[in-house]
Amino acid sequence: MEVNFKICSNDKIDPLYKSLLAEVNQSSPKKGKVRVELNDNCINLFISSNTLSGLRAISNSYLNLIYAIINSLSV
Repeated sequence: MEVNFKICSNDKIDPLYKSLLAEVNQSSPKKGKVRVELNDNCINLFISSNTLSGLRAISNSYLNLIYAIINSLSV
């Protein structure tokens, strides 16, 4: 199972991408795989897992992280 999130913005996309890239490159429990790409002011976040619960857990974690990063950048 895989889900793809696409986040596009003309503002502050590079710091968001670098923060997500740092998180993706850290070792963590392997409930699934995460890949992040930057293309034309858009971040593509690919999350895959063998289970629906794993996919949901990883997606929720990254969406909460994205929310926190965006809030931090707007201060």
